[in-house]
Amino acid sequence: MPTYYEVLGVSETASTEFIKQRFHQLILEQHHPDKSSGNDTTAQQVLKAWDILRNPENRKKYDIELESQRNKQDLAIGAEVDLDDMEYSEKDQSFSLECRCSGTYRITENDLENDIDIVGCNNCSLKIRVLYEVLEEEES
Repeated sequence: MPTYYEVLGVSETASTEFIKQRFHQLILEQHHPDKSSGNDTTAQQVLKAWDILRNPENRKKYDIELESQRNKQDLAIGAEVDLDDMEYSEKDQSFSLECRCSGTYRITENDLENDIDIVGCNNCSLKIRVLYEVLEEEES
């Protein structure tokens, strides 16, 4: 489902004035027989998008909701993998695992030391959480 910004064909940082201009342009294109572009966006979608984005308070709420949805999608973890099940490379000081798409998950020792435990495949959108324990070095 497209965002209201996509429905109107504007960026998320567009000014209210620019959004208003784009709204008027789309409405004219959809209702004027000589200017119809055959766009799939319905007038109802355009009206709903304009109704939300023209009001600063509603737009702010919508932006927060949109960001929340994106964060949920970004953090969708496909699997949890034990670090011991990954292949270690001395050269890169990294751990890797083949993805089901034939791509590779790769996480470095530095990532792990910085508490980064989620890694994405280099070939698709899948992500895994790497399970590991931090071993503290003993001081002599």
